This record gives sequence, structure tokens and C-alpha cells, in this order.
Amino acid sequence: MFPEERRQKLISALEQHYSMSVSEIAGRLGVSEATVRRDLNELQKLGVIRRTHGGALLASQRKFEPTYTDKKDRFLPQKQKIGRVAAGLVEDGETVILDAGTTTLQMVRHLKEKKNITVITNAMTIIEELEGNEELDLVVIGGRYRSSTRALVGPMAEENLQNFHADKVFIAANGCTLTEGLTTPNMTEAFTKRAMVKAGSKVIAVLDHSKFGEVSMTMITPLSQLDMIITDDGIDRKLQKELEKMGVQVIIAE
Repeated sequence: MFPEERRQKLISALEQHYSMSVSEIAGRLGVSEATVRRDLNELQKLGVIRRTHGGALLASQRKFEPTYTDKKDRFLPQKQKIGRVAAGLVEDGETVILDAGTTTLQMVRHLKEKKNITVITNAMTIIEELEGNEELDLVVIGGRYRSSTRALVGPMAEENLQNFHADKVFIAANGCTLTEGLTTPNMTEAFTKRAMVKAGSKVIAVLDHSKFGEVSMTMITPLSQLDMIITDDGIDRKLQKELEKMGVQVIIAE
């Protein structure tokens, strides 16, 4: 088991029980207590858990991830505008990578109007939306299925992404700050998203305004790796100027 997968399972166990001893965690994960202690130390550095005498408990529920169902209708009008603008950046004949997310899903309905494009994705929602469309080439990234985000992730997905190069990558995130970059609560998802970023010539984040100022557990990428952010008019104008000073183009979807 990869360390990031083991730590995510550890977090999942604490989400269910809130507080657990080192021996309980070791038994749950099938690893040594020494391994558990190392993992707890790393997670405490990230602010995700708090060590107790002989065990650990969750530091804050804020760090954990809402499900696809929780997110799909939040700020939907803004996401629809962002999706339309993002799709407008895709030119006929291009290859694009679409990350799993409720905002990237809003792109898809507009991409159906494009010709001869290739869409590479790990999102079951996007796969279902594009199924049977003969105007584009759909490439599905394999991996472990996470029902909470309806995404295919993990080492298999990362390895598959190494075989591709895209003209543009459209990435989603749970948080975005100047110092921490793009972040997401799940480590496995974060590593898959990182592999997407590496596979593209141009990296574009699609974020509604609620994501700014939020920090989740795992960094996806620093903002220096982004070419563009597409957001809605709820973004703080001072933040927009700071992003532009960093060389990130900010497009407001009207």
C-alpha cells in the first residue's frame, strides 16, 4: 500500500470513530504501530489530526471533503458560466484533460459543439455525459473508483496519465490561496490531479469564488504552475490583482 493511500485510510477511520488509539489504527490498517506513529506525525504537521496520549483524533472536520452530491448544486449558476467560458477556450482538433469536478462537468455540454477534439478524463459524470457522442474521442483514465467524488484515481491513473500529452488541462480544487496553491482534502485525488497538471501544455483552474481563501489537506500544485484561473465575479479584486502579479491570468465568467 502506498503511504498516501494508507494515510487516507487512517483519516477515513478517524472520520468514523473520531478518536482512536495507535494499536486500534494499526489493527485496522494491518500495519505496525511504528508505521502508524510516523503517519500520525506527518498528518499532525498538516494540521489534519491532533495527537493524544496513545492515539489521535481529528483536528477539524473543515479539512475534509464534501461529496459530489453535496457540491453539485452549490453556486450552480456561477459554475455554469465558468464552464461555458472554459469550453470556449478549447479549439477544434485539440486534446484536453478534464479533471473530475462539478465545474468541469459544466464544460461538457458546450464541448459537444466542438469538432475533432479528444477528451481525456477520470470523471464518471463526464464519461456518462459524453457517452455515445461521435463528434469527439473520449479517453478514460483507469484507476480506483471513489464514489464520493465519482472519480477514478490512484497509482494506475497516475501511470496512465504519463502516456498522454494534452493541449490544455482543466483542473478543479477545493481550496486556493496565494501561499498554499490549489489544495484538496484527499491525498490520492491530489496525486492524480498533479499527474494531470504535468501532462498539459497549458494548465487552467476552474474555481468558483468560494474556493478562494480555503485550504484543504493536500497541495495539488503551487499557483506558479497555473497559466489561468477562470472564476466568477465573486472573487476579491485585491486577490485577483495578486494572482495577476504572480503571472496567473484571471478570467471572470460573466
